[in-house]
Amino acid sequence: MDYYVGNGVYDFLSRCKEKENFFWTSGNLWILVYGDSNYEPKVVTVASGNPLNIVITEAEMKAVKVARQLVEGTDIGVNFVRFNLCKPINQVAYWNPGMARIPIISSEELKNRFRQYGLEMNEMSAHKSINDKSSSPYHDWQRAHMGDSVIVADIDLIRYQGEEIREIIELKRSYIDIEKWEPYKQDYKNFILLSKLARRRELDFFIVYNHRTKTPFFDDVSKVKIFAFDHRRQICCRFLGYRNIYQFAEGITKKER
Repeated sequence: MDYYVGNGVYDFLSRCKEKENFFWTSGNLWILVYGDSNYEPKVVTVASGNPLNIVITEAEMKAVKVARQLVEGTDIGVNFVRFNLCKPINQVAYWNPGMARIPIISSEELKNRFRQYGLEMNEMSAHKSINDKSSSPYHDWQRAHMGDSVIVADIDLIRYQGEEIREIIELKRSYIDIEKWEPYKQDYKNFILLSKLARRRELDFFIVYNHRTKTPFFDDVSKVKIFAFDHRRQICCRFLGYRNIYQFAEGITKKER
């Protein structure tokens, strides 16, 4: 079973000439950022829904490489968790830098691994899932064992300049008219976490919104709305303007650090 499929921005980027300037995960693969109650990023996790005993796939290796690049030069950790898509999590395949192999560990041991990064594990359920449409056994495990003291956000899109990461991009879409939509205040915890990750690496962090219609269903990416988010500023979220999707792909945004 695949989760969270069908995204107009991804569909466009996969066909455009600037495709190689972007990275995103799809299907049963996620890059997640975990932070503490102060929104400080502690570990970037590559989570993959695959049989536990298979050889690491090309997509998994690429995602791990990107995750390591995201935290390069910082004290933020990286790990890899592979889980079985078809059943609740009792065991996972687990790896972090320095390990020569990818052993299978228990759910309880996985909790201990996250504790080692300075995250508080408890039995309280988080009030907010990452994305209701992206639920998986791993996300269910996360909600069961990581409480509100742990902030979690997923990496939607990364823009490269040559071999270097330049931007972290949060993608948003809904049925709200593009002129009226604003980032939701309840998402600011996630945005602050991603902003702190970005600033640790001197990267830009943007929120990009597109409109979609219900009937007939249409994911309209012809025009996108762009916000810059910087937790260090008094007004941390600032509207930058509208771009057509070609301009967005070409990187026409206002860069500020």
